[in-house]
Amino acid sequence: MISFVNIWDDKILDTIRTFLNTEFAGSIPVYTGEFKDMGNQSIRLNPIGSNLIERLSTGEMREYILDISYTFKEKTIKKDTWEHILRQVSHIEALFFQNEHNVYFDGRLLTCRINEKEEDEEVIEGLNVMRWEWRGKFLGNIS
Repeated sequence: MISFVNIWDDKILDTIRTFLNTEFAGSIPVYTGEFKDMGNQSIRLNPIGSNLIERLSTGEMREYILDISYTFKEKTIKKDTWEHILRQVSHIEALFFQNEHNVYFDGRLLTCRINEKEEDEEVIEGLNVMRWEWRGKFLGNIS
């Protein structure tokens, strides 16, 4: 039987969940997987895939890819609502920048897309979605 580490859960998702939960202290729920209606605002971490960057004799370097979304529910978008949403977007981007080199390295949020919704999100009235692609590298399967 081989020995292995669940890199996705233990090294990538748990690490990101921890710094988000620490920063937002329960004021914004953070969850993983398919879309769930979590109230007025939430952050979702959705694994997309990984790419092999380099195979070494003692391990492999992979780039992990997540879809990260911040959702905020408000039926009537006014100036102060947009200011709140964009303040949270900047806050989240700053957190990821501070954690660029954590357990993983070269972790970065790529393009932010505003109100690019998935089918499950479309049916929630007043749901605003800010979505990023996150990529980060991890050296795993070290022997």
